[in-house]
Amino acid sequence: MHKPQNAIGLVRLSELREADLGEDGQGRGLVDQEQRIRDHAKALGWTITRVIIENDIASADGKVRGVSAFKRRKITLPDGRVEWRTFRPGFRECLTLLMRGDHDGLLALDLDRVVRDPRDLEDLIDVVWQSKVPVDSVTGSLRLATDADITMARVMVAMANKSSRDTSRRVAAARQRKAIAGERGGGRRPYGFEDDAQTLRPDEAAIIAECSERLIQGASLRSMALDLRQRGLVTVIGAPWRAEGLREVLLRPRNAGRLVYRGEEIGDAPWEPIVPLDTFRAVQRILTDPSRAINPGAPPKWLGSKIYLCGICTPEDLSVRVTVKARVGSRLPAYRCYESAHLIRSQVHTDNYVVGVILAKLAEPDAVELLVPAKPDVDTAGLRAEAKAIRGNLNELAEDKALGLIDRAQLLSATAKANTRLAEIDRELQAAVVESPLRPLIEAEDARVVWEQLPLSHKRMVIERLVTVRILPSGRKGRGFDPATVEIRWNENVSK
Repeated sequence: MHKPQNAIGLVRLSELREADLGEDGQGRGLVDQEQRIRDHAKALGWTITRVIIENDIASADGKVRGVSAFKRRKITLPDGRVEWRTFRPGFRECLTLLMRGDHDGLLALDLDRVVRDPRDLEDLIDVVWQSKVPVDSVTGSLRLATDADITMARVMVAMANKSSRDTSRRVAAARQRKAIAGERGGGRRPYGFEDDAQTLRPDEAAIIAECSERLIQGASLRSMALDLRQRGLVTVIGAPWRAEGLREVLLRPRNAGRLVYRGEEIGDAPWEPIVPLDTFRAVQRILTDPSRAINPGAPPKWLGSKIYLCGICTPEDLSVRVTVKARVGSRLPAYRCYESAHLIRSQVHTDNYVVGVILAKLAEPDAVELLVPAKPDVDTAGLRAEAKAIRGNLNELAEDKALGLIDRAQLLSATAKANTRLAEIDRELQAAVVESPLRPLIEAEDARVVWEQLPLSHKRMVIERLVTVRILPSGRKGRGFDPATVEIRWNENVSK
């Protein structure tokens, strides 16, 4: 065959090859492979014009970032047939380019780097014979120029395939043993733990426990991430906290002392849990609920932003929000109606007034009655099972409606009842695992001092738990803040 002048160099990294892995678990053989391929091409008189890289090494977080030696998918072959093959996008791209005539040769390090599955080899043989292109390897193990070459390749691929599967089983068994023992499987240390992945880091564990409880109390991931950034706290890699990263950390079963293998919990861990199991289950339920509202945009920066209501737009139903914008001609922030600019109040004076009223209420002798203690005697497992059954019934209702077994009115009525019960279960589960966000204020000798130390998300929870605030139009002329323009209504669970 001719000497290709527009050949492909195929580079492949594999977690089954120890030579490909560094101490950090990352591939280090890519540069070496490519250089050896280019040097060999030069010795053969070939010209490499394109290098395709395949990587089936798992990343540090345990997620496969490349391909798998054995995972199969339906793919379209160069001749148009759709067949089940190992998931090898780089290899398939090589075949397509050779079949179309875009390139005129293929060079790799060795046969095992190109194919491990006999079906892949047969696809390569078909392309070689139909397109009349040469394939070769640095080690000489891959040649398909003659019948003898093809026969030898088939034997070697069959043997390599068995070896790979044996190695894969050993690697999987080793990982399972590590998972059962609670040992670190590689990658970065998990947040909240030392490098051994078992010894707790008290400062980070406290953050996990704090955020887990605040999430159940009603704080959003965005607001908590903002609080962590404002406190100068960072992730394991030293990056500022974001909602997505915080969600991932809070959803780790290891926080509750649970071992995980291949995404499934397999038993209790040898370390002390950071949060009780019931608390973790509540976090799981909240963060994995498909009906959970995801609010895009930046977290609130002001105490009453989108909590305080406009008293002009909705004097009765209290449904219009206000937001914080800069006052015209001034840098001082002010609350303005979300829908219109017809109402403006100083953010500083309004917040000071609202906070003063609330702290005065919490200083009263009977304020302790506002505390609803956690209820450890609640059957949390039973409530979770009931909620799961209700969600399953909702899915069946949707199917019944699609099949015409029930009408729309029946669907809406049943769905409303189910959602009402789900909301009740949520409240019962929350009461069972966390204390009221009011507790640190009510039990403090000086509630004002404690209030100033609370993160903004906690303060906003207190506001929403206790009162409904409306910003009213002013009935007097002149400058100065008028407390009469801020209406504070105590919620039903708060006695006046």
